[in-house]
Amino acid sequence: MTTADPDWPLGLAWLAHVLARDLQRAAREAGGPEALWAARGAREGFRAHAMREELGRMGITHVPITSSAYPDRLRTIFDPPFGLFGTAGTGSALRLAHGVPCVAIVGSRRPTIAGRHLARAIARDLAARGAVIISGLARGIDAAAHEGALEVGGVTIAVLGSGVDRVHPRRHLALAERIACGGAVASEYWPGTEPAPWRFPARNRIVAGMADAVVVVEAAARSGALITADFAMENGTPVLAVPGWPGAAMSAGCNALLRAGAALCEEADDVVAEVRHGAWREAPVPAAASGTDAAVHAVVAREPIGVDAVVAATGLGAGEVAAALARLEISGLVARDPGGLFRAMAPAPPAERGDARG
Repeated sequence: MTTADPDWPLGLAWLAHVLARDLQRAAREAGGPEALWAARGAREGFRAHAMREELGRMGITHVPITSSAYPDRLRTIFDPPFGLFGTAGTGSALRLAHGVPCVAIVGSRRPTIAGRHLARAIARDLAARGAVIISGLARGIDAAAHEGALEVGGVTIAVLGSGVDRVHPRRHLALAERIACGGAVASEYWPGTEPAPWRFPARNRIVAGMADAVVVVEAAARSGALITADFAMENGTPVLAVPGWPGAAMSAGCNALLRAGAALCEEADDVVAEVRHGAWREAPVPAAASGTDAAVHAVVAREPIGVDAVVAATGLGAGEVAAALARLEISGLVARDPGGLFRAMAPAPPAERGDARG
């Protein structure tokens, strides 16, 4: 359907803001979003040129569904957003997502330390292989996924359940600014829109809709991450889940997904195998670890273990072990449990030669 007004995507976003409601259902009932904009007396008060100027002064851009920058995957979902608002450069970031693997990584806002480290490691490794990482900027797994992509200079997109000038949670404002430097902070909501509980499930359909695969790292039985997974399944998008310990609260959602047919995910290679895409890059060769780091990692890899036990097993000094564990933790190779035990999160890179004790 065509319309005499090419500004209908921006107009409907403005109208949704004025009415404080989503208009996707109304658009379906009217025969489409263009028909909705043309059928009602909604244009009064709408001044596209003036509003674009105001958005520009705020450093915000709008990518309508009619734009070539709008994600192709997103166009095909049920009730796609009429457009996406974003920080300056959002259109460029969305164009970068065309033709490359896009992976959504989601999970609990209250993950275990191991879950947070694993999400970060998977995102880091996928970004290093050329994937765009998509998540929702929430606490926990979402933030870890964004941070993992940023570690290797990768592109990551944060989709908000509020206006892009109303970053939620506020503690992630600095993270959002880092994401926007090379990626995008995006939302279907007009600037100034405050976060509301009903907007987050709507946000999740966009996260799923932009992705070639959705990875759930940790999720309770009633988790928002499962809503994202449901949207992905409806779209025919592969869903992967990290298995968890039976009976653990943060494992219930992932284990349920696995029983329902989701693919198992333990590392980035599992995602690469599931998403057949010609744009994957070769995995980078890991930097060699020092003999000390390799020796400490080898001990930790056997079982969760405390610092004193690592000292006893390696014969290294307590200071050397503490320093090695700190380096391995920063690299995402080990994680520390709340009880103080360390556990391996990924294989260690090959050790450098020349350390007699390594």
